[in-house]
Amino acid sequence: MKRNLSILKGKPKRVRVVLIKPSKYDDEGYVIRHFRGILPSNTLACLSSLTQDVAERNLLGSDVKLEVVIYDDTVQSIPVRRIIRSNRPPERRTIVALVGVQSNQFPRAADLARQFRQGGIQVLIGGFHVSGALALSQGITPEIQELMDLGVSIVKGEVEDTWGDILRDAVEDRLKPLYDFLDRKPDLHSHPIPMIHRKYLKRFLISRFGTIDCSRGCPFNCSFCSIINVQGRKMRVRSPELLIQNIRENYRRHKVFYYFFTDDNFARNPCWREIFQMLIKLREQEGIPIEFMMQVDTQAHKTPDFVDLAGRAGCTQVFIGMESINPENLKAAGKAQNKVQDYKDMVNAWHEAKIVTHAAYIV
Repeated sequence: MKRNLSILKGKPKRVRVVLIKPSKYDDEGYVIRHFRGILPSNTLACLSSLTQDVAERNLLGSDVKLEVVIYDDTVQSIPVRRIIRSNRPPERRTIVALVGVQSNQFPRAADLARQFRQGGIQVLIGGFHVSGALALSQGITPEIQELMDLGVSIVKGEVEDTWGDILRDAVEDRLKPLYDFLDRKPDLHSHPIPMIHRKYLKRFLISRFGTIDCSRGCPFNCSFCSIINVQGRKMRVRSPELLIQNIRENYRRHKVFYYFFTDDNFARNPCWREIFQMLIKLREQEGIPIEFMMQVDTQAHKTPDFVDLAGRAGCTQVFIGMESINPENLKAAGKAQNKVQDYKDMVNAWHEAKIVTHAAYIV
């Protein structure tokens, strides 16, 4: 099948980027969708900010008006026909990006991609399934090749440094079948902070709930973990100043007071102390009642001041990958940092700081 199903001639004056976070199917083949969601998508927030940055810097040209629209398939239906109708070349161009796609969401993402391609829409797809499957395979896996044969562009890796280039390729009708950025880990320090969409947050039980990835990567080498195969073992961090500025602004504009720091291991963020101290200042000097949940490893409580400062900074919950209480299983999984004999002291340390502990196990 040809890569382009519509007649795209000339440069469009208006470009609409539609970001879609797909849901998944239940055992009977129905899309799982909720009246109110629990956790907003940080991927939508990240790519929305990156798209807005492309618009503000006129990377597609000063004569092109760029807008971004977001949909979360887990809390709203996807108006496929309406999105297809919005594509009216050459004056108007619509680009669909299926983002943050995990393995259990890939079948749904693939079905949406087929519908959009049949309607003549340019489609991109990325996320942990695409990046992880291609990172661990010798070649292109069959389910990904099937989409490439339909003209869907596959994005492998992170796009902070390249999102503008990809969108320019789409506007100029020269999208590549595969964009491979897996070995190109972007420096997050000065990139835009994930953007809050107030209208989107209203679809969740806690409508004042935001997400931010303060860092990416994890230094450990657990055999079952997809993080290190996609985001790497070297920690990359966002600017603490930009993070706090964003959190302050979100509270003043939208009253967002609770965050999930989506870092896979916040305890290994080299700027953790600086971030905590700035959050403490927000709470104790500016009267902004920020609270948050984070993910850490089983050794985080041994880092001097970490638990105490986390509590003062507003941490109310931690998610910890204990994985097993069998030392042999931990050894087999390459998780030598987990010491079963320390689990009790670890939980007690967090509880003494009045922080709820969530324990995760590999089943």
